Amino acid sequence: MRRWLGAAVAGALAGWTALAGPLVEALRPEVALTMDATGVVHVRCGVTPVGPAGYSGRRVELNLSFAPEGGAWRIVAACTDVPLLRAGETKACVNWRIRLPVGQYTLTWGDPCEGTAVVSFSVAHDKAGKNVLVAPQRFLTPLTPYTVPVAGAPTWQDDPEARRAAAWAQASLAEDLAVCARTIETVEVRARLFPDASLGVRKPGMTYAQVITPGYVVRLKAKDREFEYRVAGETLVRVPDLPSGRAPDEIWSLHIYAYHPTVDTLLHSYVACSPDAVLPLARWAPRSLPPWEAALRLLIEGGIAPGEEALGYSSEFPVSGVTLASVRLENGVLTVVLADPEHRTSGGACRTGILRAQIEKTVLQFPEVREVRILPPEALQP
Repeated sequence: MRRWLGAAVAGALAGWTALAGPLVEALRPEVALTMDATGVVHVRCGVTPVGPAGYSGRRVELNLSFAPEGGAWRIVAACTDVPLLRAGETKACVNWRIRLPVGQYTLTWGDPCEGTAVVSFSVAHDKAGKNVLVAPQRFLTPLTPYTVPVAGAPTWQDDPEARRAAAWAQASLAEDLAVCARTIETVEVRARLFPDASLGVRKPGMTYAQVITPGYVVRLKAKDREFEYRVAGETLVRVPDLPSGRAPDEIWSLHIYAYHPTVDTLLHSYVACSPDAVLPLARWAPRSLPPWEAALRLLIEGGIAPGEEALGYSSEFPVSGVTLASVRLENGVLTVVLADPEHRTSGGACRTGILRAQIEKTVLQFPEVREVRILPPEALQP
């Protein structure tokens, strides 16, 4: 029972740092505009699920607003539904044919939480005096003699797969942070050829197909923080938030371990200084170091972040005057040598036990490490 409770509590508290999975239900608003030979504009608005999960079971209210620039009229409409959509399937909610006079128009379509598509387009006369529709090309389908794409430098929004990647990442982050997707800003969407199926975010012990994988790096901003996702096909990976700053193209996705006294109390009814309450916190590290050494340096030199302290985690690391002198792995035995000239890792049994558990759990996450030896012998002694 106690073991089950520990796993459940640890999962609940550590879940916010987990890599986002690929089964996120989310919708992308779709707008398509065409004009026929008689000058009638065909307006179609719908939604498409992003990600391989499709979309089911959650009611959405999709709103449309359509008006001329500076005009006295406005068309508004709403579509309330529980869409049951397979991955890639589009549901059409608005299907209008309307004859519009020459002028500039704005159409807004979408859901307050899922996101919106805003289209500014115009109806104009061509040289022969015939009406044509002028709009961003990504909203024109198909491109006919009566439709003209807006000129301008290409952006990631002109690429349907880039828009899909951004929408999927945005929906995943909205789910992780429990916020509306519309509050999340898309900072950057960049196409990239990843060297293998890990998308540059490699978990130690995992194997990945060694094939060039085209995809996207998506950077988002929410709650004054930036987040990075990598998307390719049906795979979405969230880069761990810490350390802060832009992650290199190739990283390790790993954990350091920190003590959570509240979990300790839940497990034992008192503060037992139990290793069961030493829990994982997600980190990334450059692949220039072996993952066990990178994780140890993040633990011993970096410690935990203020946001993690606010969640109840604690750590004695970094300890003033204590550094990682060397790390050596041989035949599954990892020897960790601490430089601690002033014996600052010594103390009571509770403190030294937690420090030892933090080091051991941090390196035992790697399948190559079967045993840990911490030197010098006087380090971490009560």
